[in-house]
Amino acid sequence: MGVPRFRPASIFENCRDFGRNPSTRPGPAPHLRPGQRAWAIYQHQVATVVLRELRRRDQRISELAQQLDVDYDWLIRKIYGRVPADLGEMFEWALVLGVPVLPVKFGVDEDSAGTE
Repeated sequence: MGVPRFRPASIFENCRDFGRNPSTRPGPAPHLRPGQRAWAIYQHQVATVVLRELRRRDQRISELAQQLDVDYDWLIRKIYGRVPADLGEMFEWALVLGVPVLPVKFGVDEDSAGTE
């Protein structure tokens, strides 16, 4: 599966929210196609879970990179949404840390979930 070429963090007004702020809401992102927007939202959600688990374990991203045997600089760029990660990478992060990352509901307001 190919990786779309865009900057996932661009879905937020403040790009630094990507992966760091689980309660932030993405903006409309008219510069992204719907599939890219969904991809960015999913990558943000996975990154948020991964970073939370690393904090819980008192581990650093560099330690995760070592466990995954991947380049630290590229992992940082993906976790913070500077470049897209592919699905296999996101699943591998979750598998190594033992955290769930599925299912994700796109386009559903969490406050109204289950009321449709």
